[in-house]
Amino acid sequence: MNSFFSKLQQYYYEILKIFVFIAAIALVSWLSPKDSIFKYEFQVGSPWKHSDLFAPFDFAILKTKDQIKVEKEKLLTDFEPYFQFNNKIIEENLKMLESNFASLWTSDKKPGRRRVRDSLKSLKLAKNLFLEVEKKGIIRTDEVIEGKPPDYRIELIKDNVVSNARIGDFFTIRSALNHIKKRIHDQKTPDSLLLINIISRVLAQDVIYDKSKSETAIEAMISNISPTFGMMQRGEMIISKGELVTAEKNQILLSLKSLYEVEYGYTKHKYYVLLGITLLITMLFLLEYLFLRFFKYDFFNELKYVNLILVTQVVLVALSFYVFKNYPDYVYLIPFVILPIILIAFLDHGTGIVVYLITVMLIGFFAPNSFEFFYTQFAAGLVAVFSIGKWDHRFQIARASLLTFITYIVVYISMLYSREGNLNNFSVAFVVLTAASSVLIFLAFPIVFLYEKLFGMVTNLTLLELSNTNNALLRELSVKAPGTFQHSLQVSNLAAEALYEIDGDALLARTGALYHDIGKMKNPTYFIENQASGFNPHDELSYEESARVIINHVLDGIEMARKAKVPEQVIDFIRTHHGTRMVEYFYRLEKKNHPGLEIDSSEFRYHGPIPFSKETAVVMMADSVEAASRSITKPNEQKINDLVENIVNALIADNQFANANITFKEITKVKKVLKKKLMDINHVRIAYPD
Repeated sequence: MNSFFSKLQQYYYEILKIFVFIAAIALVSWLSPKDSIFKYEFQVGSPWKHSDLFAPFDFAILKTKDQIKVEKEKLLTDFEPYFQFNNKIIEENLKMLESNFASLWTSDKKPGRRRVRDSLKSLKLAKNLFLEVEKKGIIRTDEVIEGKPPDYRIELIKDNVVSNARIGDFFTIRSALNHIKKRIHDQKTPDSLLLINIISRVLAQDVIYDKSKSETAIEAMISNISPTFGMMQRGEMIISKGELVTAEKNQILLSLKSLYEVEYGYTKHKYYVLLGITLLITMLFLLEYLFLRFFKYDFFNELKYVNLILVTQVVLVALSFYVFKNYPDYVYLIPFVILPIILIAFLDHGTGIVVYLITVMLIGFFAPNSFEFFYTQFAAGLVAVFSIGKWDHRFQIARASLLTFITYIVVYISMLYSREGNLNNFSVAFVVLTAASSVLIFLAFPIVFLYEKLFGMVTNLTLLELSNTNNALLRELSVKAPGTFQHSLQVSNLAAEALYEIDGDALLARTGALYHDIGKMKNPTYFIENQASGFNPHDELSYEESARVIINHVLDGIEMARKAKVPEQVIDFIRTHHGTRMVEYFYRLEKKNHPGLEIDSSEFRYHGPIPFSKETAVVMMADSVEAASRSITKPNEQKINDLVENIVNALIADNQFANANITFKEITKVKKVLKKKLMDINHVRIAYPD
């Protein structure tokens, strides 16, 4: 049991990475469509490349979306909207008419009028005219009948009875008022103006559009549209080998494919389908695991890189499956090429390409027209990867976006020509979707920023921003410790040139070198490069105290960098640029002044750690030789050569590079670069033989 737990403890990191892959496989398998996969690929205008196909069972032929759309439009064109006749309005307004008549008749005094008889006669006339108009109906204007001719037919609901009518059978407010005026004038009553005023106040639209009833009726009509037409009988020939796939044949094949995948295949072979899909997904992720383990071990060795790859893949796969299921016409709107672009920002081009191809294979298996999908995305993805470069300029994304769009169009046109020999079926919708997809590549910027925070990584764009000498921390260094600032600039240049030579991350080293000595800002005058007046504050300290001040600039630098939110990858250069070396100058003075006493060497030693990468190792070399080169009087080629050799060899002998992935061959190249650059800085001419 103890042996088991010790093994578990020893390999827990490897087990954790395997578990992450298993979790990704499980999640993608759960999200993937569970339908059987139709085994035939076909395109309109292309020959049928498979053997003769016969109907395996009876099935109905599905209508195309355009056919269903035409039927819906015809139904809507012929549809007669519903209107309600509101009797309640008539009753309420009739009472209002009587009330208004009583008050207005009394106030309207005319000489010689016979009050009682005239009022009864006039009231009766007003009520009759009001009811005559209202019972015929005054229709309320609505957008459903706006601009329609008088013979446009509607369904009228009156007293819970539905009858057919024309909109010309009803009054409008204007026509009703004109009708009343004409009838009153025909009566030649002396109170015509008063009666018109009374009736016009209570006229109301009582034939009103019933939106709810109409929409319910429309939905019922649309639901009755049959999605199919015609039948294929079992054993009936669908298409023969070499026969051209016409639009009609294509629709029959799509009908068979739909029924096979969604119904027949799933119900008959449910568990085999699930097993097959899971095995397929497992195989692809296994290939990715093996690629990372054997060819990209530097990335595989760190869990954060594995997590970054798998999270990006799973999110893209989940989005793709959702679109395939719910919006299959918008497949090409998804910016698939954003996957390798994001990976290049943190990893490298090789990893980006392989992971992208595996992801496209996985998605393409479930995509509509999988061959066309894979070919298109394969070409677009590779073009995007080749156009990105080192991801250190923003215009590279714009270039990738443009070239990706061009690739989409070129591939699409080539496929049209290869299948049909013309562009008659050229789709503007495809162009719009791929253009939008290419624009969506710009989402890489916010995603990369989010990933930097989420996974604790740093990209070239961030390093470029940090290496700007107008950055607040570097600006402060140049003001408080100008000598240290100049030293840091020289070290950054030396390290960058050396790493270019040995194919390291020159930008990371340049940035790290700029920040490696920021801790000296706390006590700048305790460092010789900042002592301008000739006064040396170390003269007032013991050698042990002086060593402590020198050593503490590393700890102070780490604290300052973290407070300024500098990424840990840059802070690593502050930690390691002195490794675990001794502050030799004060240590030797301490031994000289106290002969025979045992000196605690740990008080004169930096806390480390030692460099653990090619970049941190080179910065240590550049820092050491640049600082030492300032003490050379009358520098020449021999002195600089001896200086570089002695210092670098001493670092090797002190085991400062034991944890760094740098070879002796690379160290030799670094020495040559350092020598050449130091001679250039000191204007030393190479001594040519006689």
